[in-house]
Amino acid sequence: MADTESRPTLCLTANFPPDARFAPTVGELASRLAVSAGMGEDDANALGRSMEEAFAKALNGESVEGAPAIDVSLCAGETTIDLSVSCGSTSVLALSLPRSQ
Repeated sequence: MADTESRPTLCLTANFPPDARFAPTVGELASRLAVSAGMGEDDANALGRSMEEAFAKALNGESVEGAPAIDVSLCAGETTIDLSVSCGSTSVLALSLPRSQ
């Protein structure tokens, strides 16, 4: 068996209120997770922007009191980085990218 460096799993699952002010936070969290998982800074920032845009899209352009929470999942497993944004039963974004070696 080859001696390989262990790659920890990094995961965050959170529910955010349907408020556009949280979109940049979601983007920053995704970007930082990607960098921690070995992704280059530019690619991680682009990924963060994609998550921020998906969060904004989940709002359908408005913040609504009483609307369902926006669910965000960020996970860097041993071989992939999996990201998702959903609102209620609607999936807005689901990405699975290979994790850098």
